[in-house]
Amino acid sequence: MNKIISPHFIKLFLLLLLFVSMSCAMFSSKVFAQTKEDKDVVIPKADVSFIFHLSDRVVDGWLVFLDGLGKTFDPIIRPVFKPITSFLERTYQPWAKICALGLFIGAMIWVWVGMPKEYVNLGRKKKTVWTDLRFWTIISMLPHVIVYLYF
Repeated sequence: MNKIISPHFIKLFLLLLLFVSMSCAMFSSKVFAQTKEDKDVVIPKADVSFIFHLSDRVVDGWLVFLDGLGKTFDPIIRPVFKPITSFLERTYQPWAKICALGLFIGAMIWVWVGMPKEYVNLGRKKKTVWTDLRFWTIISMLPHVIVYLYF
């Protein structure tokens, strides 16, 4: 069951994603993903490079795609997430931040102290800290902790 995704599959998926977002941008005139109002806002285009215009089309297509995805799956997802959202809206935000930070930091402590080194690093030939998966787990979780501390 542990299959590694090949680099060819990732490249193919990214090309397909680029094609879908480009085609959505070309065949649509409005993007409704960021607003509920139907207003036509005209923004003049500045003299910029082709790359900027291409990336602008990609972003527009991606927003159209996300809007269509939201309209498609909203009736299915809303009954599931509506009670969760209404429950979490009553939570005081600093407590939510403290709980999230506690879970991240608790998981980091558990990985370093609670899990046996032999279990985590099965088959490791070098015994340095750089090859210890527990160390890299903590390093990979630090950006999440920093984001929660900052915001």
